This record gives sequence, structure tokens and C-alpha cells, in this order.
Amino acid sequence: MKMKSVMFTVLGITLITVAGFAGGRQPAPQPSQTPQPQQTPQSQQTQQTTLGLGPDMLLLPSVQSMGDRWPGAWDNYGFTVRYILFSRLLRVDSAIEPVYGDLAQSWTTSPDGLTYTFTLKNNIKWHDGTPFSADDVAFSLKTAMKSPQVNAMVKTAISRIKGAAAFAADASKTAANDIEGIRVNGNVITITMDRASGTFLLAMSQFNILPRHKIEGLNPQQINTSVFYDHPIGTGPYRIKEFAPNDYTLLEAFDDYFGPKPQIKQIKVTQMTETDFATRALANDIDFFQTNDLATAQAALRNPNYKAFYTDIYFVRYFQWNSYGLGGNGDDPLKDIRVRRALLHAIDRQALLDSLMPNQATVINSKVPSSFDYANTGVYNLDYNPAKARQLLNEAGFDFSKTIRLATYYGDQTTADFMDAVVYYLNEAGVKAEWHLLSGDLGAQIYDIRDYHVMYAGLSAMAFEEAYDVFYSRTIETSVMGSIFPKGFTKMDPLIERLWVTVDPAQRKQIQLDIQKVETEDMLWHLPLFALRNIQVFNTARVNLPPELVLSNEWTNYERYIEKWTLNSAPVR
Repeated sequence: MKMKSVMFTVLGITLITVAGFAGGRQPAPQPSQTPQPQQTPQSQQTQQTTLGLGPDMLLLPSVQSMGDRWPGAWDNYGFTVRYILFSRLLRVDSAIEPVYGDLAQSWTTSPDGLTYTFTLKNNIKWHDGTPFSADDVAFSLKTAMKSPQVNAMVKTAISRIKGAAAFAADASKTAANDIEGIRVNGNVITITMDRASGTFLLAMSQFNILPRHKIEGLNPQQINTSVFYDHPIGTGPYRIKEFAPNDYTLLEAFDDYFGPKPQIKQIKVTQMTETDFATRALANDIDFFQTNDLATAQAALRNPNYKAFYTDIYFVRYFQWNSYGLGGNGDDPLKDIRVRRALLHAIDRQALLDSLMPNQATVINSKVPSSFDYANTGVYNLDYNPAKARQLLNEAGFDFSKTIRLATYYGDQTTADFMDAVVYYLNEAGVKAEWHLLSGDLGAQIYDIRDYHVMYAGLSAMAFEEAYDVFYSRTIETSVMGSIFPKGFTKMDPLIERLWVTVDPAQRKQIQLDIQKVETEDMLWHLPLFALRNIQVFNTARVNLPPELVLSNEWTNYERYIEKWTLNSAPVR
């Protein structure tokens, strides 16, 4: 306990009681409190105030920098704004399972998992009034095969369509050419895989379909900076009415939308960064935002019109090991896995989370949040144990004269406090340590300059493969990861390869458990720290959310029941 009293005094860390937070449909327990009865955001509305303008405009932040053009739809597929502008073949539920049709009326999968047949809905129109067809789906898929600006999980899934590899490599072929694995017959599109994919349906719930008549002739290599994004169109429930680059986008309900019509008629999406959220909330000038930063949410909650809700998502923080030493000099004091384990045994992660991120974060022993059913709870326990840390360091022959350099690219105060505390804990265990903030060209800092032994980093994933494919030996050999991870380690490869082609949920889960065992017993290249719950903040004095809505991962296109959202009144601006 001496550690806590000293650290809290030195670093100015105090326990925080967070009022008004809830997790999904269930409010999170407060420090020293028991959980409250089940509630939804709608049932927690505050007393409405008279705010002056009509109840017809929802105010949202931009999904990312809008710049001179609207943000791309394929490299990052989620967020509410993309969800309402574009459509996909399928949608996922709050558990991120592809169970809802979007453009697809129905779909089937062959017993061998190699053929998918999608029957599309009728009378769908693009926002410019052009009829939608199955050919738009085929053309989008083929364009994405040739584009580097596609999310890795989606790219991997569509690359397994029969003929995709040869098509992507053939410079003479365009998306107007046929491909063996894609067949269109009226409103039915059949996709045949070269090999099974455990994430194909998930990918089809996230891949935004674009109009052939707008993207044909554009360079797939530069699709994100093409003229299409000057004023993009989709088939979603809202279309773009105005777009002012570097400022705002005004969306309006699309009268010819093929699904239930939204009740909120206009949405204004304003260019802003996370540092603007609290200020906007205090002015009632934002209706919803999501953040991983507890301090940002707390600042917004100073306005009693706002409530915040925790959501469990796949988001983890870890220390990324640089196996080649500072600048790649070959002198790696963490080469022995016992040393890497010792670093975590030396840190009281639970005490840090209780003080810095109360109710928001949970300790993990693998790179999977403990709230997920495929988290392996039987792996090596990296619990706080200073005596064990010293024992392992001595057994490994650790050179206590060396200074361990830590780095991070997160510039917020919570991270600074966390890193200060980590350095303190390591010093207490006899390990000299210091940390610094990376800036400038982060890619160069992380993979070229490499002025760190471990780097505090984060990962948001929708599929297990997104988190673990980075450990595949060929990925390491052919990507920037080869500059920090050891080459030639193949024990993980057969498990990853099996997971790629396994469709059965029970079999997939067992492979995921086995992968975590290899990760923690033989590798520990990413030193797991904690899983972080996302915080979604609503102006509940204005926004009424439907009771069937279960908040989920904002980075995905999950079912938000957007057509059932309503507003009480508009804010004063």
C-alpha cells in the first residue's frame, strides 16, 4: 500500500466517482456501489429545457477530418455518419454478428462455406435517383480488389473470392471485366470463394457499396481522393444536401429510401476533434459523441443534459515490443520472455485502472477483452507480483544497469499519468525506466527510428483476425512489422491459417483459445495491459433513443435503429 500513497501524492492521482455512466443497457456500478436496475438512454432523460429551434436537426461530429473531400468509405467503414449514408449487403447486431439484411432481402451459404447467394431487395435507388442493381455490388467488390484503401479485414475476405488474386494482379483488367467468383443474375448475386472465409459475412456487413455509374473509370489506387468524394452518394436513409469542406456536411432524410423512413429530417455533421467535444456539449451544440477518454466524457457531463454510457468493444492497450533494440542496434534487454513477463508483474495495473479509468477498463492477460466469450482465462497470469518480477529478472540474467525506454503516441494527460506510474513501478522493481512521447511522422518513429524498447499502443478490432494476423510469419516478413518483431517464428501460423478458413463458431472459438495460449506462453510480443470500454455520450434532453437499441461498437455498422430516433428540440447555437 505504500506504493499507492506515494504515487497518488506524486502524480496527483485521485479516485474518481463517475456519475451518469451506463454500460449498453446496464448502468455500470460506481466505485463502492452496487449495479443499478436496467435502464436505457431514453429512460434516463433529464428534464427538457426550451432551446429555441425546431426539432428537426441532429448534431454530430465528423467521423474524421473531412478535409477537401468527404472521408473514404472503405478504409474505415463504421461510425453513424457512414452508416446512414451508405448501405451494405448485411448489418450486424450489437454483438457484431451479421444477422440482419440491409441491401439483401435474404442470403444462403453452401454447406462447404464456399458459395454465398444474396437475393437483393427491389426498388432501391441511389441518392441521385438512379436505380440500384446487383451489378453495383459486383463492381464495388471488383474495384476494392484493386484498391489499397480498403480495411484489412474486408480486403482479406474479398481476396478469397475465386479469381480475385489473379484479377487484382492483372493491370489490364478493370472492374468492368468479369471474375470467376462473382455472378449476377437479375437481383441475385452469387459469390464463390476459392477457399472458405470465417469472416466473409462479417465483411459484407461492413463493406459499403458504391454506385458503378459514379466510380467507373476512377483509379482504384486513389479511390479515397477521387472526385466521387466531392459529393458522394449512397443508398442509405440520408443523403448529402450540402458539403462545405473543412467545415460541415448537411444530410437530409432520403425520401426514396428503401427501408423505414427516419423521423429526424436533417443531420448536421460538423468538423471537430475530440478536444472540441466538451466545449460543444456545454453549449448544447452536439447531440452524440463517442470517446475512449474518461476526462472528455466527464467534462461534457458538467452539462446535466448529457448522459454517458459504457459499451464493451474490442479495444485493448498493450506494450508493443521492439525486438531489435534501440534503433535496431541488436541490443535487446527484453529478449527473454521472462523479462517481458517481469515488467507486467511489476506493475499494479488494477490500481492504475481504479484510479485513472474507474469502471472503464479491465486487466487482461491476452490481447482479448475479458468480456468476450473467446477470451482464454487459463493463460499465464500476469498478476501484480513484485517478488515474482524480481525472481524472473534474476533468472533471466537481466542487466539492471540498462535503462528501458518506453514510448507512446497518445498525448493526453491520462496517458501521461499512466506512463509516469509505470516508470515508478518499474523503478521500484529495480528496473531503470523512462518514457517519451512520439511526434511527427509516427510511422517513421515506430518502424524506422525505433527509439524505444516497448511502446504503449492501442488496437480496435471487429474480428479476432484483425488483432492476431499481425503475428503471422509472412505478414511479419512482408510488412513494417518485420522491423520490430522477430522473423522466422511459425508456431502461430497453422492456427491462424485454420482460423481463416473455419466457419463453424465452436471450432473458431477453440482455435482462438489456442492462439491465445501460444501468444502468452511462447511470444508475448504485445504485452497486454487492459481492455478499454468505449464511452458514448448523448444529449438525452434532446435525443430519444428507441428501447430496443443496445449500444455497441461505434466503429462498426451495427443496427442502430436510426429510423426510430427522435428529437425533443434543437439547441441554441
